[in-house]
This record gives sequence, structure tokens and C-alpha cells, in this order.
Amino acid sequence: MQAKKIKSLEIYVSSSDIVDHHLLYETIIRKAKEYGVAGGTVIKGALGYGLSTELRDTRYCELVEKFPVILNFIDEAEKIDGFAESILPWLQEQPKGCLVTTKDLNVLLAKKGDTKK
Repeated sequence: MQAKKIKSLEIYVSSSDIVDHHLLYETIIRKAKEYGVAGGTVIKGALGYGLSTELRDTRYCELVEKFPVILNFIDEAEKIDGFAESILPWLQEQPKGCLVTTKDLNVLLAKKGDTKK
């Protein structure tokens, strides 16, 4: 039996990025669920910088809280590739920078949790 090709997609954006009057990271995670991607996580970064070399952190209160955000998705390679292609226009139209990466994975365990309490 041949194992399925599993891939991860990571997207690095800012918490203040917007698409269609909604937060970009929220829009992307909702779109992933609608698209049927197996799993996704949004991670709030405490400190970071990108190609702009502007350091962003969460220590200082601003009128608009701005911090780095990492979105991570894992599924079969074909699903990840199709999903990434579907959201690239949103990322390309962002006025600030972003980074999108993929990598092949070897999944050691994928256990569904018990939904009963």
C-alpha cells in the first residue's frame, strides 16, 4: 500500500491585514474549512519581522494591535495545492508583505479526538 502524500502550508501575515473588510487570517481559516482542508491553526506571534525588517511585537499597546500571524494547514498534497492556489489572489493584493511556504510531511500519527465529554 502506497502512503498518501501529505503537505503543510504556512502563511505568514500581519494581524491587521484585511480582505473584503474582514481580517485576512480569519477569512483564510474559514475558507480552509469550507474548502475541506483537514486541519488548520492560527498562531499569534509574540515578536517577529519580515522582509521589511520592521520588528513587530505585542508589548506595546497601539490603537490597532498589530502582531505577526502564522497560519498552518495540513492535508493531502493535492488539497493543499488547490487551496493555496485559491487564496493566492488575496495574498498578492495585500499592500504589506507576506510569505507562503509548503513542505512535504511524514505523518507519524493522526488521531481524531473524542468529541464526547
